[in-house]
Amino acid sequence: MNTYFITEDVTREGMMSIDEAPERAKGVVAFAASMNVTVEEFYYCIANFDFVMKVTAEDDETAAAFCMAVRRTGNVTAKLTRAFTPDEWGAIVAKLP
Repeated sequence: MNTYFITEDVTREGMMSIDEAPERAKGVVAFAASMNVTVEEFYYCIANFDFVMKVTAEDDETAAAFCMAVRRTGNVTAKLTRAFTPDEWGAIVAKLP
């Protein structure tokens, strides 16, 4: 399974119902599972973004589709980042000419 981080910022629409965010977060975990994505960790933040999720998925396409589905709700904007373990990164670096 590949690891990804999804950073999210609340939109104006999302802010209007921010008190519902904790309950929506539970729904996101279940929704992710229905798309074959596992939410490993979920955090509320007070810095560069409002939320961050660490998720795993079988491939980039599945993770991208999940991220798009989250954005489509209109409550958040979301950015997907593929993450590599030190061993995975080492294998990539080993391919350098």
